[in-house]
Amino acid sequence: MGGAVELLTDAGHCAAAWSFGDLMIGWNKKHAQAAYVPYESEKEKDPAYQYFSPALLGEGTDFNRYLAALHAGLVIFDPGSKIMKASTAKSTVKARSQFRIPVKNLTSLYQKFGPVEF
Repeated sequence: MGGAVELLTDAGHCAAAWSFGDLMIGWNKKHAQAAYVPYESEKEKDPAYQYFSPALLGEGTDFNRYLAALHAGLVIFDPGSKIMKASTAKSTVKARSQFRIPVKNLTSLYQKFGPVEF
């Protein structure tokens, strides 16, 4: 439980870390049952979304599956920033780093995973 996922510099120094405890709480809360719904968005006007069937439904995950996928290189770190009020003098930046996994690798995270028509 005292471990962490760490992002290291080329010199081996820790640039960022995510504790196993915090990752485990977030993972189990958000992904115990998850639906992945394909969509397209229209950005030229007001945001509009179109959703497609089938959705992919994942059930039965745990933190060990997440760590195994991370260790196997199936989960990747995707650093990013959220900039609010960018065109004003009061703009703020918040780190929004995320871990992502390609759709083709989602099966590694769940005991049961497959398409569901809607």
